[in-house]
Amino acid sequence: MRRIVQIMLFALFTSCANYKDIPYFQNADTYDGMGKAFLYDMTIKPKDQLTVFVFSGTDKEAVAQFNMRDITVLEVNSRRLNTRGGHPVHRYLVDNEGNIDFPILGKIHLAGFTITQANNHIKELITPYLSKTADCVVNVNIENYEVTVMGEVAKPNTFTVTRNKITVLEALAMAGDMTIYGKRDNVKLLREMENGEYEIHELDLRDANILNSPYYYLQQRDVLYVEPNETMAQNASIGRTRTLWVRGIQISLHLGSLLYRVLK
Repeated sequence: MRRIVQIMLFALFTSCANYKDIPYFQNADTYDGMGKAFLYDMTIKPKDQLTVFVFSGTDKEAVAQFNMRDITVLEVNSRRLNTRGGHPVHRYLVDNEGNIDFPILGKIHLAGFTITQANNHIKELITPYLSKTADCVVNVNIENYEVTVMGEVAKPNTFTVTRNKITVLEALAMAGDMTIYGKRDNVKLLREMENGEYEIHELDLRDANILNSPYYYLQQRDVLYVEPNETMAQNASIGRTRTLWVRGIQISLHLGSLLYRVLK
């Protein structure tokens, strides 16, 4: 009997959910993919941790001074080292002014640069230290590109991104997608700005025009929060009410048993 009541309650409240609130891209038939599409390039931000490798096939000794690999006590304590292929790799922290402290060259401003622009900028600064015929390749990478997905998703977590860009949909897929109780029309995007302040943007994933949104691509340390819909709130309320009833009955039975033993 108890099981039947639970099933009836579940059916009652889940039936309140509107199917139109569930699918993504509901206006896909009218969406113009050529409307406002743009190419996105991630840019370097303060608090990023970068690895910078300089390669040369003809002037290896000259570029070696730009590749920091030595472990020092200070670096170990600050945890600014990573290892690749068994070799320690130095990470450069982008400070609040957008600079890194690079060997020989000193402070280099990189905030606002794309990866390609950062590669070219550092290469230009290094070139005077190389022979005229030397080839040179610079490879900059962001090591702490992470996004967090929380709320009504199957697997909330913080995910490390190994590519140079990730979309809202890809981040949700990494988190196992939204549950049936997730609010598709009001996904919150929390973004830290360079001045330390935060912006909150509301995203409607039922609208295909989300593909043209400037917030479709996620930046470093973005947080996605999926709110519960009304059905979930109702179910949670029922759960709390049921718990209170069960506890009340248990207390009543306990007091009744106690009085019975006292008055017996």
